[in-house]
Amino acid sequence: MIQHRIINLPKGGELELQIHEGFYDKVRQHYGKMSHEDVTDDDIRMFIFGATKTAIDKIESKEITK
Repeated sequence: MIQHRIINLPKGGELELQIHEGFYDKVRQHYGKMSHEDVTDDDIRMFIFGATKTAIDKIESKEITK
């Protein structure tokens, strides 16, 4: 199952996503939510922001140590 979702960003613009099965469960797990709780647009936005920031930080730290 793939769900199409558009999230309005706080400073304008939109984040357009194709959400695959299991993604909501990962977001719930990350934020300590129960399986019956809704995943909000803000939950998704912050989850993606955090994951992207962590990945970039890891790459940058590897380049600094070279």
